[in-house]
Amino acid sequence: MALDTLEILALILIVVSVLKLIIFLVNPNYWYSFIGGVYSKPAVASFIAFILAMTVLYFLLISGVTIIEILAVCLFIALVITIGLAKYADKLIVWVKEQDIVFVLKEVWLYTLVWLLLLAWGAGEMLFA
Repeated sequence: MALDTLEILALILIVVSVLKLIIFLVNPNYWYSFIGGVYSKPAVASFIAFILAMTVLYFLLISGVTIIEILAVCLFIALVITIGLAKYADKLIVWVKEQDIVFVLKEVWLYTLVWLLLLAWGAGEMLFA
């Protein structure tokens, strides 16, 4: 069975997610240790995630997926994530209010820039294509 690019990307997500769940259920302390190591250097973790995200975006685009389709899927995923985070909203809201907004924006500048560029790209495609 030959897999195309989209199937390979989906398979990567499936395998990584299943492994994560199995490890978390069998040995949560190992998972906590692993995640602690991955995020012990947030700048490195962010940079690696950025490179991986841009790589996946590239493969999606060369596979014929449009930015509009990608943004539509992002909406779906954002809503699924909201389902999981909703029960923690009271704690998250308190935490966010305690933060210095200027500091937070400086810390998430790359993330914010990526989102703004993707949104502008999508809007441009819808308005000018």
